[in-house]
Amino acid sequence: MEILKQLADKDSAFIARYTHQDKVLSQYQYDVTKDESYKVRLQTPANGLEHQLGEVIKGYMSKFELSNAQLTNIERLQAGHKVVIGGQQAGLFVSPLYTIHKIISIIVLAQAQSKKLNTAIIPVFWIAGEDHDFDEVNHVHVYDKDGNLQKIKYHPSEDVTDSVSKLSFEQDALAYTIKRFISSLTETPSTKAVHALLQDLPFNWTDHFQYIIHTLFKSYGLLLIDSQNVALRALEKDILVWMFDHHQAIDEAFRTGQQQMQLLIDEQQITTDTNVHLFMMYEGKRQLLKYIDGQYVLPKSDVTFTKAEIRSKIQAAPHLFSNNVVTRPLMEEMMINTLAFIGGPSEIKYWGELKQVFDYANVEMPPVVPRMRITYTTEKVLKDMSRFNITFEALFDQSIKPFLNAFLSSKANPVLLSQMASTMTQLEKDYEAMQLLNVSADTKQLLHDNLRYHQRQFEYFKKRYHQDIQRRHDIDFKTLNAIGNILNPGGGLQERIMHPLQLMNNHHMAIFAQVIDVLPTYSFDHIILKP
Repeated sequence: MEILKQLADKDSAFIARYTHQDKVLSQYQYDVTKDESYKVRLQTPANGLEHQLGEVIKGYMSKFELSNAQLTNIERLQAGHKVVIGGQQAGLFVSPLYTIHKIISIIVLAQAQSKKLNTAIIPVFWIAGEDHDFDEVNHVHVYDKDGNLQKIKYHPSEDVTDSVSKLSFEQDALAYTIKRFISSLTETPSTKAVHALLQDLPFNWTDHFQYIIHTLFKSYGLLLIDSQNVALRALEKDILVWMFDHHQAIDEAFRTGQQQMQLLIDEQQITTDTNVHLFMMYEGKRQLLKYIDGQYVLPKSDVTFTKAEIRSKIQAAPHLFSNNVVTRPLMEEMMINTLAFIGGPSEIKYWGELKQVFDYANVEMPPVVPRMRITYTTEKVLKDMSRFNITFEALFDQSIKPFLNAFLSSKANPVLLSQMASTMTQLEKDYEAMQLLNVSADTKQLLHDNLRYHQRQFEYFKKRYHQDIQRRHDIDFKTLNAIGNILNPGGGLQERIMHPLQLMNNHHMAIFAQVIDVLPTYSFDHIILKP
């Protein structure tokens, strides 16, 4: 495996501003580019929950055989060692690829800081099992042999309204989804191993996600916890009660912080109309609590509660409650002794909206570190890029569209198109002159309609002419589109679309171990790798 390039962000991009001491740092506690930040953070006192948390994590992870590295890290966690943490929704078969890159980022940063700080830092991954937005996690994307994307979706027989941690796969639907996924892959020496991994999946949704991650990264001592775990929620009970009691102040702090962040970056990340910032399970639905006219309302069930009733329910059944995007980061920090949090660009932004929430709670925001961004290429793609004079810098800056247009123009007859355009220009002038003649309104309308007909015919000619060029150079256009689809799908990052199991299938099952080994240091740049 080889690092081909490390592409820096444009100066105006948020990550570039964030990592170059821009004024956006006023909404964060630490400058993540400075070693001193981690030294200072290491000295923050433990929260006192580490022993109980270690027991919860061990109990959660014990459904699969723990590695020696994981057992050692649980002991270290209980002894008060700091962690590097990040989390993600439980996508189908661990989809998409950036989930894996977030885990790699957690491991690499933990390893790097362990050496720099001369103490063991523990990698922890937080599975957002309380999430109920099933449409975000129920599918994968797979590239076919021509580099085109197809979507494969898991279809349960009933709608999912509860947290995904409570969802079990339907056996026939899962088998069909696995069959479609495997049949979409190019047959390689790794295909049987990928298939075997999927055949061994547990039937619980978040368990299947945990199992794949555990299998891939247990040797690194990665610890995992499902945020919907009942034992974890019981440990969170007192914090949930505090958050509920202070929800009005938390909401005011959030709105203030969001306004401050919006002034700095001219955009808003968190959209919510709740003022309680907690979910409650009721009638099989995860619903946001709202405080309206002295009552606590669940809009989907048209039911209200008093403050005393909600407090009593949290204390008796904390597993029925969960955090929303505003209170989740605070809960994470109040539960776990973190050295740093790893997040994607959007997460980094919305943490910036929460600075005043942390301040109100008298909880220090940890270093909020951008996850590493990685794109994979192949020898064939590199050769194709060279043939069309496409650079990585230009591709990620402009997308593939300008290169498609340039190739199309290079194959068109410029004299033909120029004469057609001249003809159309002259025709429009002639019709404009005829409109000035002393004719009836009906005739003027007829002239207008007739000109529009000629204009449409001219556009139709150009369209058909370009289609004829594309047909005659079909292989070249497919090659160009494949470059775009593979490296920059939809003008975005590959890791937001590509599935990690397809990458493993195309190369080998240990590819992500190689990625960890090849990265010399933690990087905020966009890394281009050739396996």
